[in-house]
Amino acid sequence: MKIQPVTTSQFDEAIAKGNVIIDFSAPWCGYCRKIHPLLEKAAEGADFPFYEVNCDEEQELAARFEVDTIPTVIFFKDGEAKDQFVGYLSYPDIQAFIEKNKG
Repeated sequence: MKIQPVTTSQFDEAIAKGNVIIDFSAPWCGYCRKIHPLLEKAAEGADFPFYEVNCDEEQELAARFEVDTIPTVIFFKDGEAKDQFVGYLSYPDIQAFIEKNKG
């Protein structure tokens, strides 16, 4: 499964059911570009969707979730933000974050 872009108009429907990971990032952000392939790899093995929010284009969403540092990755369960991490994590740490929250 690939990471799909999501916009403000699609967001609430995207997170409504089950487990969802949202990556808040921007194209100019070095750490966002560095973590993206690791999130892609994690998404390939996951049985739930991963989405990406471009904070430059979707400032309303970034403000709604108080994202002031990117990358910020938020784990949602049935529409509610359950957990998050900010900044770069290694692939094993991303996997641990997913395992801890998906139960």
